[in-house]
Amino acid sequence: MQDFAFAALSIWLCLGATALAESHGPQHCTSPNMTGVLTVMALTGGEIKATGHYSYDSTDKKLRFTESEMHLNKTEHLEDYLMLFEEGVFYDIDMKNQSCKKMSLHSHAHALELPAGAAHQVELFLGSDTVQEENIKVNIWMGSVAETKGQYSVLTTVGECLPLSTFYSTDSITLLFSNSEVVTEVKAPEMFTLPSFCEAVELEETPKGQKNDFFNIFNTV
Repeated sequence: MQDFAFAALSIWLCLGATALAESHGPQHCTSPNMTGVLTVMALTGGEIKATGHYSYDSTDKKLRFTESEMHLNKTEHLEDYLMLFEEGVFYDIDMKNQSCKKMSLHSHAHALELPAGAAHQVELFLGSDTVQEENIKVNIWMGSVAETKGQYSVLTTVGECLPLSTFYSTDSITLLFSNSEVVTEVKAPEMFTLPSFCEAVELEETPKGQKNDFFNIFNTV
């Protein structure tokens, strides 16, 4: 999957900010329920910001991400997030110390669902020129997140609408989100159940000028 992500990056850089939407392009699609591995890389310097397993409920718009212990650059606690997009909140969970922070989520946009305003750019094949079975048919979409003034490009499969990779860029950051080892089901729905020690936690006030959204949260881990 990461090979496809980097191939898409080359295409995205060529497209730049120019809209190439086809007049008869595909309709906007919705991700299925998914379980998989999400890796976040800062393209400036190539730093791995986070990598871990996730579960995504595409119907109720709930995402649980648990950082992998294999992320060796971490010196602090491993991140564990429960994001409730419909409710506009997310929880930063510390299972080891049984503590929790509850904060506002200022945007519904994230890397595992094609944003509502995404515009189709092109449909193409990625893979081998000689081995047809290794090809994968994908769509590339582009758009912006008004709340953060960020630009994104999303690579989805044709048919299932699996988001293989997302590039997100602002004046200060450019991130690559790579989605791999995907299974189109939620294997453990209990992952979306809030731990009991989080239930009475008060919503923390967001510092003035700060925006809590999926992309910036992963930029600061």
